[in-house]
Amino acid sequence: MPPVRDKKRHGLVRLSPMVPADVHAQAYANAKAAGVSMGRYIAELIKRDQLNEDGAPVWADEAFGEQDQGELPLTG
Repeated sequence: MPPVRDKKRHGLVRLSPMVPADVHAQAYANAKAAGVSMGRYIAELIKRDQLNEDGAPVWADEAFGEQDQGELPLTG
């Protein structure tokens, strides 16, 4: 779904992923320690993400497995 700007929030959009409670707690603690909001903390993480030549995060294959496995051959 494309982002929808909030007219009351100076062009900001809502990002609402569902994550495990321990991940949320870690992000909250990290944002608090940095002295910023969760939104600002998450935005900065995304901006700083290093991408490979295909535009995917460099850590994605390790975390999620290789995504570009192609189609399985047809048999029979």
